[in-house]
Amino acid sequence: MIETSLFPYENFPVRLHQKEENRVCWFKDEIDLQKYLNRYKLDKRTIKIDYRDGEPTDTSKKRKRSVEQKPKPKSDGSSSTVRKRKSSVDTPRNTARNSKRKK
Repeated sequence: MIETSLFPYENFPVRLHQKEENRVCWFKDEIDLQKYLNRYKLDKRTIKIDYRDGEPTDTSKKRKRSVEQKPKPKSDGSSSTVRKRKSSVDTPRNTARNSKRKK
């Protein structure tokens, strides 16, 4: 059994210790831990993961899949539906003139 002093928070049973930075993080479940590991691309050799109950709990495959990184879009262009501005908005005339408008 793991020391209870390593887990000061009742709702956070997963503990991550980063040896290089001497940083400790607590997580509410395995899913949040995996998100953190993916986000910061941490190496398994430089971290230590402890569980209050001893072993990680198995999560369903459906929830595990939601943590995976989504594939990047293939096209380099924008998929936005915003149209270009009208040419009347970008007039080539000099806007610094102090002349009155013609009617």
